[in-house]
Amino acid sequence: MRPLPALSQGTVIELAREGGFAFIPKLAGLRRIVIADISPDECARLEQLLNQSLPYAREEGQPDSPGCGDQRYFRVQIDYADRVGSSQIVLLIPESEAPQALVDLWETGQVDK
Repeated sequence: MRPLPALSQGTVIELAREGGFAFIPKLAGLRRIVIADISPDECARLEQLLNQSLPYAREEGQPDSPGCGDQRYFRVQIDYADRVGSSQIVLLIPESEAPQALVDLWETGQVDK
């Protein structure tokens, strides 16, 4: 997968844990990060984390996409918006392969220092 576009003030990231046999809302724990609401340092750390997670990511709707059976995974939805238009990227990362920093971001909602 190629590197992600740079995060801008119009970018919004949603991170959730999905999958498994039973849907339990508390375990999903949706996190929403609006780039305009965080510091430039946090934005840089978040951008680095997302790019480090790319090797583990699968595209939505592909035969090798996670979510089969009892497999949990992280769904990272990145919505880019600017004056020209908008676009969206969805990454699916198996929980068993996710970098610890991504797990920490999902658990706390805070970009680690």
